Amino acid sequence: MKDRVVPMIHVSDVRATVEWYQSIGFSIVNTYGNDAAGGLSFAVLSFGETGVMFNQGGQPSTRFRREVDLYIYTNKVDDIYTRLKDRVEVIEKPHNTFYGMRELIIRDLNRFWVTFGEPSSFELLLRGVSDDNIELVRKTLEDADFKSETLTAALAACSDKTNSDIIELLNNAGAIPPHSVDDETLRRYAGKYRSEQGFEINVTFKDGKLFAARDEQQPMSLFAMDSVSFRPIEWDDYGTFIFKVEDGKTVACVVRHMSGETELKRV
Repeated sequence: MKDRVVPMIHVSDVRATVEWYQSIGFSIVNTYGNDAAGGLSFAVLSFGETGVMFNQGGQPSTRFRREVDLYIYTNKVDDIYTRLKDRVEVIEKPHNTFYGMRELIIRDLNRFWVTFGEPSSFELLLRGVSDDNIELVRKTLEDADFKSETLTAALAACSDKTNSDIIELLNNAGAIPPHSVDDETLRRYAGKYRSEQGFEINVTFKDGKLFAARDEQQPMSLFAMDSVSFRPIEWDDYGTFIFKVEDGKTVACVVRHMSGETELKRV
């Protein structure tokens, strides 16, 4: 048997839970009865190659978010939304995340969140660039409507070994070559920055590129929009890093995102 992890969730009504999950596409693997209660005490369900267990004894809750979420990797999130939207409580309609997934979030009858996720169009585009897969790049460009800065991020992800036809496809689709910033200027931006709330990022310079990382997270490679503004290559819609320079010295970094902006002072 292969090593694997299967979550077990305690619910107040196993039978009702099984029926609900069947209605959205899960299959029954096994069930165990509860003769005294005339129902089910335990059930194992599957979805694709994965599974989940439901056990009796759970307590109802009215909280917005409960102790457990289920995250389901799948395909055709928009089709799933069309099929389920009138039958379930939708928390978030299909949307693209900055970390490369397109997600739909619904709530089950026990108020647990269930998220369906698939790689976003931007993630597929970057995958095509990284794998030098011109057909994937071409198909993704045909199927999706990208913003110019998103296409520029994909162009920034290209290397000297990237197929020139891929670069041409990105340019024809509307990519604008990243702004060129000299190494001396980039080195001035490297350093640690901290907000008044304690939010901290570390900006580093390596091999002619800037990287930004929060705490112990993986550094994000940045590309230049102009001489002071930078965006992550792999994380679409994460936000923009804007460095503030006074008297030739970098004094702060403003992280501008959809919900506002945060200023971090250089430490």
